[in-house]
Amino acid sequence: MVTVFLKNDNIKVHVSAGKSLREIARKSGASMEFGCRVGDCSTCVAKVTTGNELLNKINDKELLALNAMGVKDENLRLMCQCSVEATEGEIEISYFF
Repeated sequence: MVTVFLKNDNIKVHVSAGKSLREIARKSGASMEFGCRVGDCSTCVAKVTTGNELLNKINDKELLALNAMGVKDENLRLMCQCSVEATEGEIEISYFF
């Protein structure tokens, strides 16, 4: 199992591979904002402070949105586009936008 720590809400959940971070945030009651849910609005930009390598690779929608925002930090991701790919480890996320 992978532990996902949603730092802003002090929520820690254990999930299996394949779970989307949008689903994890919704089911855990996290205050993370989601707008369009498809990677167009950038509402769900968050910083993966630990465990970015445990997530799926950044996709074209994320790159387009982050580039449009002028973001150059490789640890910033769109949570609606991320899913857990690993079977073990810890992911820590801070959402501040």
